[in-house]
Amino acid sequence: MKRFLALLLMLALLVPALPVQAETWYVYTKNGKTLNLRDEVTNKVIGNIPYGTALEPDGSKSTETAAYVTYKGQSGFVKWEFLQRQKPKSRSRATPTPQPDASGVRYQGNGEATAYQTKTGGYEITALGAYIQFADSGNKGAGEKWETLRISEKDNIVITADVPRGKKIDYWVINGVRYDFCDRVKSIRLTKADGDFQFEVVYTKSDSSTLISPQAIQDARTGETLLIKTVNAQLCHIKGKNYGAGGWITSFEFTEDYTNRASGEWEQGGQVTAKVNAKIPKNQRVRGWKFNETELYPNLTIPHFIVRTLNASMTYEPIFTQKTAQKTPPKEPDPKEPNPPAQRETYYTVTCKGCTFSGGGYSGATTGKVKAGTKITVKTSYSGGVSRWTVNGSVLTVSVRHKIGMKYVAVKEESTKDSFTRTVNQNTTIVCTMKIN
Repeated sequence: MKRFLALLLMLALLVPALPVQAETWYVYTKNGKTLNLRDEVTNKVIGNIPYGTALEPDGSKSTETAAYVTYKGQSGFVKWEFLQRQKPKSRSRATPTPQPDASGVRYQGNGEATAYQTKTGGYEITALGAYIQFADSGNKGAGEKWETLRISEKDNIVITADVPRGKKIDYWVINGVRYDFCDRVKSIRLTKADGDFQFEVVYTKSDSSTLISPQAIQDARTGETLLIKTVNAQLCHIKGKNYGAGGWITSFEFTEDYTNRASGEWEQGGQVTAKVNAKIPKNQRVRGWKFNETELYPNLTIPHFIVRTLNASMTYEPIFTQKTAQKTPPKEPDPKEPNPPAQRETYYTVTCKGCTFSGGGYSGATTGKVKAGTKITVKTSYSGGVSRWTVNGSVLTVSVRHKIGMKYVAVKEESTKDSFTRTVNQNTTIVCTMKIN
């Protein structure tokens, strides 16, 4: 009997342990967008997992609110609320208006691209920090997204900033030249192209990768005539960072070294920085701008902008349209003034729904205008608690620390606090959703 038991024990030791079968979950987001994969230590976004992707969470590292998963060799946390057991149905996509012979590099939104299709002729449009789409009948971007696209002068396309979470648009770089628009432009429609264009959207606390350096500009000088010119507009030099001075003019040659009309300082030629201001007829408004012959239509009214270290000849001409009822545009400098006036204070509108705000001269208000940079305190109007806060459509979150093993991991969760503070630097709509018990 003892020999028999010993034999059974030996057989048991020889049989390998069967691995625990991992459970498969699928990414499901209501809007069909990708799911953020966050680093387990820093909580920074390190990847984007497509809708419908199958994942096998590690039960030993997952928490109550976040699943620990591995995708394309990277491991981190995702929210359980965006995972489900059943594989979701494929989301139907609207079919864009067919475009003849469209070719280029398709935009994936994660730094990857599909194969490049060769197409000769026309002009090449490239976007960085943004994507390109053909415009629909309402002149809005629609259908397939591209990061490089070859078009003809008859095509009508839209370049849209792909704003990362937690970032804001700082400035645009067009063909290696920086443009500071008078408002935060999110998209630009381009039509009647007369050359290749490279667009880059640069975000706060980021550097441009396409901006032409001052040294490269000087190295490329050939003595060819360089002229900045305006039609139905005027320009002036810049003193300091943003202050225009030295008088309004309609053209300026910068082939050779020159004296800055605003600062009186000697500057190297081959480049120029200037403020361009439209001369707007009565009952008209600026709809877009011609850069040489190419027409660019920002999504906002842009009556003036600053072009920095322009290194090629360029003619800027505003495109006007009949003025209609709209929000008050930024006040323009008087064309009769010899120098542009100093920049005026900016105010933004705060609107609260299901809540009130205090600050900037208000107390317990539901709507009002406050100076840019004002810190406000927002409080719920509901006594039964808060289910969710949204600010300009984005869910307000807080960082919660969870202990996993010997380490603490910060995980973002929806805020249910009764109040919070926020600094206002844009028109802001805050919505409080009441908690339902």
